[in-house]
Amino acid sequence: MRNWFSSGVLVWLLFLSADGQVMAQPVPSQTAVDGEAVDRSEAYRLFLRGRHLEGEDDIEGAIRSYREASDIDRTSGEVLAELSALYARRNRGEEAVTAGLESLGRDPSNQSAHRILGLIYAARANERDGTVEDARLGIRHLEQARDTPLPDFHLELTLARLYLVNDGAQKAIGLLEELQKDEPGFGETGFLLAQAYQQVGRTADAITTLERVVESGRPSYRALRSLADLYGRGGRWGDAVETYERAVERNPRSARTKRELANALLKNNQAEEARDVLDELVTLRPNDAAGLYLLSEVELDLGNFAAAENAARRLTELEDGGIRGTLALTEVYSRRRQHRRVVDALEPVLQNAEERGIRPEQLAGLLARIGFAYEQLQDHQAAIRTYEEGVKLIPTSLAFGARLAQTYINAGRLDDARQILQNMQGYHSGSLTLVRLEARLLGDGGDFEAGLEMLRDALQVHGDEPTAHLFMADYYGHYERFEEAIYLLESAESQFPNDTSVLFQLGALLEQSDRHADAEQAFRRLLERDPEHGATLNYLGYMLADGGDRLEESVRLLERAIKIDPHNGAYLDSLGWAYFKLDRLDLAEMMLQQASEQMAWNSVIQDHFGDLMLKLERYREAIAAWERALAGDGDEVERENIEQKIGDAKRQLGR
Repeated sequence: MRNWFSSGVLVWLLFLSADGQVMAQPVPSQTAVDGEAVDRSEAYRLFLRGRHLEGEDDIEGAIRSYREASDIDRTSGEVLAELSALYARRNRGEEAVTAGLESLGRDPSNQSAHRILGLIYAARANERDGTVEDARLGIRHLEQARDTPLPDFHLELTLARLYLVNDGAQKAIGLLEELQKDEPGFGETGFLLAQAYQQVGRTADAITTLERVVESGRPSYRALRSLADLYGRGGRWGDAVETYERAVERNPRSARTKRELANALLKNNQAEEARDVLDELVTLRPNDAAGLYLLSEVELDLGNFAAAENAARRLTELEDGGIRGTLALTEVYSRRRQHRRVVDALEPVLQNAEERGIRPEQLAGLLARIGFAYEQLQDHQAAIRTYEEGVKLIPTSLAFGARLAQTYINAGRLDDARQILQNMQGYHSGSLTLVRLEARLLGDGGDFEAGLEMLRDALQVHGDEPTAHLFMADYYGHYERFEEAIYLLESAESQFPNDTSVLFQLGALLEQSDRHADAEQAFRRLLERDPEHGATLNYLGYMLADGGDRLEESVRLLERAIKIDPHNGAYLDSLGWAYFKLDRLDLAEMMLQQASEQMAWNSVIQDHFGDLMLKLERYREAIAAWERALAGDGDEVERENIEQKIGDAKRQLGR
């Protein structure tokens, strides 16, 4: 019973014999305090009687004896400290605090009372409803109780914990480093010291400390999880996986640790192993919503869209009225480029967002998803309404503000775009994104040089950022000033040799300026650096296919792109067009049909599909595709040519 609270050193000058009998020293049996006689021997007898009664489990009798002893000797705080300890041992916290404070009222330096009060406040601080004031009082009393000949390990450790939750990491470090010298094998000390190092940004020291704890013997489950987490934060995913696996062995019932292991496996490019962990988890615990959500994500990463959708639907059924299942489903739809299904899934959720109790940060994420889907569907008005809601929700959001401005521009609402950009400048002055949009507004308004000057100024300030070069090159390219754009990006390639975005845009601009050989060289340089760069595989493959030469090589490049992103409408169109050029019409139809359905607004894709239908002598479908091309964005097609093809097809129908 005395391993938590200790009464400390008694004020009476007494010794205990070997058999435990009290051996009195020659002290006066009575003394005078403020003129009043005090019978110390009687007070001490009552004190001992209180201890005896507590041992006999006569708690109320023990309390009476301590009170009587305290009433006789009003100069000593030790009896009240012992009474406080009794109350604490019986979980009578308020009475323990009262007695402890009474003790300090008599003797402000009484270490026993400070210790008991400090431990009580520390325990309160650790409870769910603990307060900062509890921690502060705990620290104050425990610091007063420290000055003893022999350090109290439990007290020191408790004080260190309080420092950690009360912005005292540096104090905790000093204390814990000393404790570790005294008790080098005690894992809790190392665990707390690692936490303190983390709080002051000494991550490497935290890792080293936890590694020593883990290697010292049988590490605690908490130490393993903390070390694995630190490995993950530092990008050491292989080490994180190994350590999480040990934590799972230590606590195989922890669903949370299994999810953390799966996440680490995913980050370590071990998606199949991550799926195995999660499959086992949701089999044993079918109602683990977080596990199902992560399983859907892993299946998506593996390209198993049907399995990802299945996990998402199970989550939707499990959390009726929740949004995680909907989020998982819309992620599947987005990756499939099924933007209409994204809209259909999210619109009812957003209509009842308040009733569902959706938090503002969750609502912002939903608005961003559906807004992007509207953009892909070319529904500018719906996208505008969505982004306006986003700006209203988070007025300082650069993402919502920039998307709204861009959508205003796409819809031809230039004055509204200027207004939102002006508002955003108040929050994000100097933002490259805002500079790009403002320059575009000036250029579209007829003042090309003013827009260019803005971008030049931004490039002087942000010349060490590839984005500044890309934005300026994009501005040149938008107004068909290709040579200036190419010169700028050729210089940027030398400055940023490892930035694939610079090289990709350079290749695209070279192709747009009809320098096909140079464009091919740029794209091949990029693929040497990143063989799985899907956009480059597609661009180069389509360029070769459209030119009509090296069609087999074109197909190989485009099949690699499709493997990376199997539902990308642009990639599907490119591969379908290559198959069309090779006269593999069945494969061409499979690809171009999907691309046509996904990107009905894209005039080039509809034109390609129309050409295929014509070759298959399906004239009505060809005419419908070409009519969609005329109603689409009009980019990279000649209207007169399409109208002529429609006329020819109609004449074929009339025969």
